[in-house]
Amino acid sequence: MTEWILSWPTWQMTRVLGIGSYLMLFVGMSLGMLYSYPFVKGANKARVYNWHIRFTNGGTLLALLHMAVLVIDKYTPFTWGELLIPFTAHDHPVLYGIGTLALYGMLVLILTSDLRPKLKRKVWLAIHMLAYPIYLLALFHGILAGTDTQLGLVQFMYGATLIVTVGLLLGRATVKKKPGAVKSRGVMAKGG
Repeated sequence: MTEWILSWPTWQMTRVLGIGSYLMLFVGMSLGMLYSYPFVKGANKARVYNWHIRFTNGGTLLALLHMAVLVIDKYTPFTWGELLIPFTAHDHPVLYGIGTLALYGMLVLILTSDLRPKLKRKVWLAIHMLAYPIYLLALFHGILAGTDTQLGLVQFMYGATLIVTVGLLLGRATVKKKPGAVKSRGVMAKGG
């Protein structure tokens, strides 16, 4: 079994898992921002929330797999310690450290979202707003540590996703709710 695992194309796998994780987290974040737009209502709001959760959880799972494959990689193997303790990697410790911090941040967001009913709204919201710097950490990790960043398509992907994210954030900041609208705790649909 060990020989079979060691024969996997681990370097290619970690690259695909890293880019896939980033894209899923981008979609999850975008859906999270869209969720707060006033024109997303009713059943559509519940669907947006459910897909937000699915993409965010899926992206985090891919990030965990991305990390795990690096342990068995023959090209540039990492130890568990280098991957779990930020800024201790033998190669580019800062670049890999910000990837580790982004992963830990995502795990905190998922955990606190599961605990949302037990947390005060202000506490949950303050923690959830960390999604923005966590996204930037993941973006910088991908751009600076990713070996595919020199490819035009990958550069376009990072640029386009950043522009969409900034656009959604600016839109979210400028779209006003109707006067007198009641703030809700959000649609907590099942199946997310």
